[in-house]
Amino acid sequence: MLDTQYYLIITYFKHLSQCINHEDFRVPFNFGFFVYNRKCTHKKGLYDMNNKNQTRMKKILKWIDKNRVKIGIWLFLVILPISLVVTAYVGSYTSNRSLYFDQGVTEESERIRTFVSPDELKGITLDIEWDALKKPVEDAEGALIGGYYRFNIKYTANENFDLENVKITPVLKTDWKGYRSVGIDRYISTSFISFSIDFNYDLPITPLPLVKVEDPILYLRVEYTYLSAGQNVTEVEYVKFPLNDLNPNIVVPN
Repeated sequence: MLDTQYYLIITYFKHLSQCINHEDFRVPFNFGFFVYNRKCTHKKGLYDMNNKNQTRMKKILKWIDKNRVKIGIWLFLVILPISLVVTAYVGSYTSNRSLYFDQGVTEESERIRTFVSPDELKGITLDIEWDALKKPVEDAEGALIGGYYRFNIKYTANENFDLENVKITPVLKTDWKGYRSVGIDRYISTSFISFSIDFNYDLPITPLPLVKVEDPILYLRVEYTYLSAGQNVTEVEYVKFPLNDLNPNIVVPN
């Protein structure tokens, strides 16, 4: 008798452990000293839940089928214009975040996409001042002429760099619109020198709603040679120098 009750108790707890994590469980057993005759409904609960999910999905699909014309019109009038606007903004912005340093762009020209600040170069640190700005004017034929940006620049050799030559190629280019003007290559030194870049474009402009371009960005191709282990090594790096938070020392009147 005791062995039978012991077996029933062990079986009961095995069955109980399979249902204990569920809120509604029932277990059938007769221990002799009491009767507990209830049935576990865990599987039935899962079945009911699946049926409810399927019913809900059918209602959603039925509603979509019933209102498909309205949904199509809504997508056309709202979603499509928003997508086109976003595409225009993103495309215009990303396409003008890189540039060529060549005066004339050819198939061999390299498009540069990665830039550093003037103080992040490997072998030198650049010091740049925006010295002057002259706005362009219209000539007799309506073309813009006479505009330029002038800068002062010098470099300081970083520690452990024995420099020989430092040459820059300057470019002015706007974000969003892509106005570009390439300057003349020149060598710079540890003392300030001036260089100018013609820029005959009318600024500020608003290429897209809520987007205003006040000034171009100064980009520099910096090429320098230094001595390493008895050998001359040439390094080429690219610098980005925004002007949007700066003012020139001089605004040249027209």
